[in-house]
Amino acid sequence: MLTGLLRMELELETEQKAGQARELCEKGLWPQVMALAQEWHAENPADARALFYQGVALAASGRFVEAETAYHQSLRLDATDFKAWNNLAGILFESLKKPAEAVHCMQQALKVDPQNKVGWANLTSMVGRLGRHDKALEFAERALTLDTNFVEAHLHKAAAAKALGKAEIVREVCAALATIKPENFRRAR
Repeated sequence: MLTGLLRMELELETEQKAGQARELCEKGLWPQVMALAQEWHAENPADARALFYQGVALAASGRFVEAETAYHQSLRLDATDFKAWNNLAGILFESLKKPAEAVHCMQQALKVDPQNKVGWANLTSMVGRLGRHDKALEFAERALTLDTNFVEAHLHKAAAAKALGKAEIVREVCAALATIKPENFRRAR
């Protein structure tokens, strides 16, 4: 019984710290996010989310190699964290110029959560920028099967179709976009 109570207390403390970290992130207070995450990790080294928030703070501070390390450490503790895989993929692709590793991480994220439309859109964008337009078209379709009003997926689909010279698909995308309410034209992230 004591073990169960201790586990519940640790879970509650983790949720409280995660809430604090999210609030600090929303305010862009990266040094405070980092301090909280370091303290959290010192108190509970087995908690992957402490390392996740270190990665968030480091990436936001432009310390991408250190962020990569923090995300890898987080994923060693919890390989089922979609956000950690997604964020790691983002810094590998955009900041560290490691596109093959980034695509692999995004694929891992989608194994964790294959219903994540933003993950499919992120993978679509990556492979499209790598010139793999057939795959980009395929992955955009996956995102659109999850949400037919997902503007970013439509835009990625059109870009891939244009690169492949598939004008009919571009026209279809334009027609589909014309039916979407204006409030849906905002970033999904």
